[in-house]
Amino acid sequence: MIDTVVLHYSESGQGTPVILLHGFPFCGGIWHKQQERLSDLYRIIAPDLRGHGQSPAPAGVYDMQTLARDVLALLDSLQIEKAVLLGHSMGGYVALAAWKLAPARFLALGLIDSQAAPDTEEARSGRVKMAEKVAKEGSQAVATAMLPRLFAPALSTGDPIVEQVRQMILKTPGAAIISSLNGMAARPDSSAMLRTINVPMLILTGDKDQIIATATAEAMAARLPKATLAVIENAGHMPMLERPEATTTAIRKFLSDVGE
Repeated sequence: MIDTVVLHYSESGQGTPVILLHGFPFCGGIWHKQQERLSDLYRIIAPDLRGHGQSPAPAGVYDMQTLARDVLALLDSLQIEKAVLLGHSMGGYVALAAWKLAPARFLALGLIDSQAAPDTEEARSGRVKMAEKVAKEGSQAVATAMLPRLFAPALSTGDPIVEQVRQMILKTPGAAIISSLNGMAARPDSSAMLRTINVPMLILTGDKDQIIATATAEAMAARLPKATLAVIENAGHMPMLERPEATTTAIRKFLSDVGE
């Protein structure tokens, strides 16, 4: 088994622990507004996943189970027995892997602009090609490819959050991007597992997401025993940045219904 790494994280507030996992290839900083506004009632923890932000970037494929074990090790180090785990995009894949490994550790789960299905053959091939391009051109290749699809089409390319996200991507080491791409391409189909998730689960999506369709979120919510579906208007794949108030409100409402 691959050794876990000590994750860098940001923490604020007290109360029920809420772990916010970022997507690929960002860092915990995408949750700044939510952390700031939810820490009045909750203990908000936003880690940088392996290879991202200020966390270590060891060699090897970053499969979702490995990333999940890092998160579980973080909970152990913080002496957190049970937490709410919300994951954005790749962070959602990690959340599902963590549930599969240790379901008793979670009071509730959340998938934010994420999905339970594996990559299609086309998507898997696209990740392999992108990994090859990053090996030649560095992180800039991913920034160029992803930025036009990350936000709602109406968002100006000059909006400050576009540059904020660009800088996050550029600061992610090329080797870590390749490791994550290979890990996501190899992830299993978790669709059948949805019916076994017996804790409250938030499915949150931007209605203008160009990467994972709103219909995907609706279909997942229909399969979950205890689902809350939240569709954020005029947001793409990054609702926590595009519509921070609406996203925070939806998360707060979900958390308020989660009992220990």
